[in-house]
Amino acid sequence: MADIPACSDLAESRSSAREESKWEFLLTHGEGWGLFDEEGLVGTTIVTRYPELASVSMVLVAERAARRGHARRLVSHVLDTGVSTLFATSMGRPLYEQLGFHAVGFTDIHTGVFTGPVSDISHIATAADLDELVALDAKVSGLTRPFLWEQLLTTGSVRISPHGIAGSWRVRDERLFIGPVIADSPADACALIADSAVGNGSVRVDVHDPEVVAFVRAHGMESWGECTWMVKNAEQLPGDRACYHAPLLQALG
Repeated sequence: MADIPACSDLAESRSSAREESKWEFLLTHGEGWGLFDEEGLVGTTIVTRYPELASVSMVLVAERAARRGHARRLVSHVLDTGVSTLFATSMGRPLYEQLGFHAVGFTDIHTGVFTGPVSDISHIATAADLDELVALDAKVSGLTRPFLWEQLLTTGSVRISPHGIAGSWRVRDERLFIGPVIADSPADACALIADSAVGNGSVRVDVHDPEVVAFVRAHGMESWGECTWMVKNAEQLPGDRACYHAPLLQALG
């Protein structure tokens, strides 16, 4: 954890938010790797390993060390013979394709202050709901990750309805990240997003379904850009992904 300030400095230097709490969360539940030179940290990556696959994230290289193959070294170091997944920017996608990843989908990153009304279809989940949350998440995302829902119930918020669940987590007491959003239909996903977002100021949610994209854009949120969901050593991601409408953090799959 001593390297979190340096990781945040590196992210900020590459036009990303500092997000110390995000780094702390990922380093608590994953493996962090870094490259250093005489000036300090020049590159990072984190891999979160589940029983089903490994999720690679936070691939950053300082401008002073760019175009020297450091990103390839970092990602190659954490890959094994199992299934791996990551989200790629347009800049990073060619490298990941060379490493054997292929595209299986995308998310459209949306940020802003949500202006729509609440739907009132959901209520706040409690620790008593943990087993149900973990089981539904495993069915839909294909990932066994009880730590995620334990963390959301403790330091974030989870809304639950007869038609789905939605987690949320505030980064640095500023922007609220909404997700995972798991719902029977796009309309149910929209309702859970609304219940999570209303009254919470600046919000981010990464979505891909056209109906959900249109919904968040109609209620004050703007697209920041797309990332491609990629996988290696498998044709598709596990789970019933038709019901997986938004991840919490792209770093967690």
